[in-house]
Amino acid sequence: MLQWLKNFIVALMYSRLVISVVLTTAALVGCSDPVVVPDPFPTAYDGARFDTDLLATTWYDCATECIEKHPSFADPIAARVYAYMGIALYQSLVWGMPGYRSLEGQIAGLSVLPTPDTAGKRFYWALVANSAMAEVLRGLLPSTSPAVIRRIDSLESANIEERWLANRDTGMLRRSVAYGKELARRILDIARSDGGDAAWMNLFPPDYQLPPMPGVWKPTSPVLSPVPLLPQWASVRMLACNDTSAPSPPEYATAPSSAFYAAADSVRRRMERATELELDGARYWADPFGQAPTFPGHLIRIATQLVRSGPYRMGFGAVLYLRLGLAMHDGYVVAWKAKYRYPLLRPQTYIAAYLDSRYRALIEPPPTPEYISDRVLVATAVVRILQQGFDMAFPQFERITDRTHQQRGLLPRDYRTLDALLADIIAAERWSGTQYDFSIAAGASLGERIAGDIFDRIRIQ
Repeated sequence: MLQWLKNFIVALMYSRLVISVVLTTAALVGCSDPVVVPDPFPTAYDGARFDTDLLATTWYDCATECIEKHPSFADPIAARVYAYMGIALYQSLVWGMPGYRSLEGQIAGLSVLPTPDTAGKRFYWALVANSAMAEVLRGLLPSTSPAVIRRIDSLESANIEERWLANRDTGMLRRSVAYGKELARRILDIARSDGGDAAWMNLFPPDYQLPPMPGVWKPTSPVLSPVPLLPQWASVRMLACNDTSAPSPPEYATAPSSAFYAAADSVRRRMERATELELDGARYWADPFGQAPTFPGHLIRIATQLVRSGPYRMGFGAVLYLRLGLAMHDGYVVAWKAKYRYPLLRPQTYIAAYLDSRYRALIEPPPTPEYISDRVLVATAVVRILQQGFDMAFPQFERITDRTHQQRGLLPRDYRTLDALLADIIAAERWSGTQYDFSIAAGASLGERIAGDIFDRIRIQ
């Protein structure tokens, strides 16, 4: 009996050893697979092998928390932060990911980047990324908040402590941190010339004047500034896409037989029959400016939740966050170009003037011209990038539960697919009463184009 038990234990140990070898080999060979099998002895020098959840997701959580502490961070400003974070994350790892391409020359303005001296020298790529993202966040966020600085400093230090072993080469630690900071400083230098630097200090530039044209935007509330939000954002540099064109809206008109009148009347009739359930969805996705997480932050929270659904390689997360940041940033620039080329008034202004003087919107629209729906544009691009990223990934997520607004007393929202998530966001725009249907359709079309441009233009491998 004793001999049988010994044989059983030996066989069990052998089977576990074989399984471990097979899994480790599969992880090493299948570098294109976004899923990494946990390796008990991971190399410190392969940037693609670190699980994304161990580093990248914590930094995106940190960025979202810090942005939410600044009510002056409007959606385009937040998207710009995520874009440069994604650039810093990807570029800091690229030299540790064989087969991946540098972003230099692919991103507008991204040139003369420092490269690590890997000839006979080793780098801990996770710590390169750690120091690069910390430095980029310090440079892009206002430095007036001690709480924000402490949050960034503490996370940077904690990540070093968690990943560094006393018996490793301290020269490699210093070298990795120094290269990450050098890369970040160069990225920040480039960012300062893109036209969006410190935009939170001038959200409503007093010297801006709307063009004298029929149907021009007007404030929807007496407490709002007569100047719309961030008109200068229409001139901010795009990072990945070149095509800034947008379809023209219907010609402004007040005649009952006109297409514009019909579009406004469609909004009025829809809001008259809106149910409380439909209005709940509109309120949930409103993310009101200065009162809740930004819309880009809301989407990043969902993306991070999906990344945490499985043990994905750092390379997978770096590519995903890079594309998401570029899509949001370029999406807002395209939307802002359309808003200030066609600075149309909101439906509630038109309806109160020409259809029903008693009409009042149930949800206050953002203080920007109406055309186009920037949220539908950005959400469409983001969902398409998420769908491409998770198309072949394992394990597949069974449900997406968005808890972003629980602290505001709103119930979580569940989705079985990313298409269902996008459909809910588009429905929220429709039931908000803040957008014309032609604006929502244009936003969806441009969002598809933005995502396609990023897949085509940014060559990863």
